[in-house]
Amino acid sequence: MRKISIITERRADYSRFLPIIKEIEKNNDLEYSLIVTGNHLMEKHGYTVEEIKKDNIKIDYTFEMFIDDEDSGAGMSKALGIAINKLPDILNDQKPDLILSGFDIAANLAITIVGAHMNIPVFHIQGGEVTGTIDESIRHAMSKFAHYHFAANEDACQRLIKLGEIPEHVFDVGCPSIDALLNVKDDSTVLERYNLTTPFFLVLQHPVTTEFGESESQIIETLKAINEFENYDSLFILPNNDAGHEKIIDNVKASERKYVDALGIADYVNLLKRSSGLIGNSSSGIHETPTFNIPTINIGSRQSGRLRSNNVFDSNYNKDEIIKAINLAIDWQGSIADKVYGKGDSSTQIVKYIKELDISSNIIQKQITY
Repeated sequence: MRKISIITERRADYSRFLPIIKEIEKNNDLEYSLIVTGNHLMEKHGYTVEEIKKDNIKIDYTFEMFIDDEDSGAGMSKALGIAINKLPDILNDQKPDLILSGFDIAANLAITIVGAHMNIPVFHIQGGEVTGTIDESIRHAMSKFAHYHFAANEDACQRLIKLGEIPEHVFDVGCPSIDALLNVKDDSTVLERYNLTTPFFLVLQHPVTTEFGESESQIIETLKAINEFENYDSLFILPNNDAGHEKIIDNVKASERKYVDALGIADYVNLLKRSSGLIGNSSSGIHETPTFNIPTINIGSRQSGRLRSNNVFDSNYNKDEIIKAINLAIDWQGSIADKVYGKGDSSTQIVKYIKELDISSNIIQKQITY
């Protein structure tokens, strides 16, 4: 029996972990222990721990990260520190054989650092990708602490190898979020439940931590652009709690546009595939929209340099540029997107490797390959 420790902080990591957890549950020789923290436990961000419970996923531990809910880089740093402080005791109690961490999210960075210090093998999902903001540094830092790497494409694999990771420890498995999307049942009632008319846009714009003071002006430009499309309805999904989020939330609420604090995976997928496009700067616009051939209007630097499909139309934080990108996206509708992040079998591959790879002390001591 191999016991796997997993931590989730927000929808962005939970949606990717979910199909892997479901696959683990099918195996009698595997067991997971889930830690829930961060946005999941915050009413302000939808208290999405309830979504995990509705999915019948076993929760073993919870702890709060964002004690002061401080909207700044200092607040993010304090939350990271809290997670690093809490996790050693939890891991000592769990006694996992390995840690499955992922992406570029603070709680996952914390468990990766702590696990490496405690000589617990760390398997990291989606290392090697180029991103913007502080996420870029977090993702590559996690790769240097991790022992095995489940990358989303060959481009990311090669970047990990260039970082000095052992080539035999790097695997191209695709993005597990694609698995999650394809597992969602169709629900034709979703538009009525959110009071939406077609055509409509989904909008999800997060703050960019390296542009902390510009969040308000950035969301204002997006709102101005969307207002020009009078025949299109819209639904805003409020941002994560990275530094700068409060100004975005305030302006969205003041705009009288429809909004939700958060969306569960099922509703998000059913809205996304019925939409005319995803506007903003979410990684979902890079990873997930190609699955349903939905265009993405990607605004600003948050996803800068990331491998993308032909369904992505980039814009700076400028009303006229955003309008141009939206029009290009509307014209693109009906086209077929390149699938550059896998075909929906990532969780099966990841669990196969979890069962088979060496987790003895032989792999704990890391050394750069050049």
